[in-house]
Amino acid sequence: MSGLRFARVALSVATTVVVALAFAVAVAVAGSASTKPTHFAGFPPVGVKASTPTTGRLLIGLSPTTTTGSTWNVYSDGRVIWQKWTSSGDATVVPDGARRLDTGYVQQRLTPRGVQLLLSKILATGLFEQDLMLDVGSDHAWANHRVRRGDRMVTVIGGPSPDPADPRDFTKATPAQMRALAWIEKLVANPARWLPTRAWANRQIRAFVPARYWAGFDRSSPDISKLPAPAGKVLVRYKPLMRDGCQVLTAGKARALLQAFVEAGLSPSEKHAFTIAFGLASLHGLSDFHLSPALPDNDRC
Repeated sequence: MSGLRFARVALSVATTVVVALAFAVAVAVAGSASTKPTHFAGFPPVGVKASTPTTGRLLIGLSPTTTTGSTWNVYSDGRVIWQKWTSSGDATVVPDGARRLDTGYVQQRLTPRGVQLLLSKILATGLFEQDLMLDVGSDHAWANHRVRRGDRMVTVIGGPSPDPADPRDFTKATPAQMRALAWIEKLVANPARWLPTRAWANRQIRAFVPARYWAGFDRSSPDISKLPAPAGKVLVRYKPLMRDGCQVLTAGKARALLQAFVEAGLSPSEKHAFTIAFGLASLHGLSDFHLSPALPDNDRC
């Protein structure tokens, strides 16, 4: 998954949105009548509406990770949905009035001309003529960029001296390609430097409330028979997840799954806005369950 510093602009957010980004559930403590609150950062509570529109056509997806885990996504309607994540998956850009713990992705909006200006600047680098897997050397971190060129998305991945055993075909980045990657990193760090004021329809930083969550297993699927109730009973209902190891869930279904885990007494191994994770028993040791907010273009695995 997947960083940089963003020029501060006037930040504000309604109190209702601040509340919308806090989600707390109670975990039963064995042998005790007390409860221990478990807070899932950035998860909207029941009744809070997702940011609209809930779907979108992605034009630009930039993830330079040289300094921090930035993600910067631009949609055809002008929305820019982004965040600069810490290495743990916590937000560093927080709207005024919100708490960092309660903040996930944030959003701004470009004008139609602003979108075209940005797209033309990125395509002018020459980096997105075709899909590329670039060896950027050991002094650089991973980068993962996607840019729409006509009707197709071109993907450029930069890897720091990839392992020779990696089956993917990496080629040594040229000086021009390295300059283009460095420019993209600077763009994400400070878009205001590269985009004029007139390119923005709304520069106010607001919270983005996801309508869906991406759920998946690493290593292997869990052994339902080894999970305490009601975790196993609820998890088995998610047939694509159990069959394929991946499923995009509505926020409501993701909430129901989290509640089942909590009621079963399972403790999360990660509790961050970018990733919520649990270690679940499986036939082959441990199954890593991950839940992350899905963006408007993420409607399927």
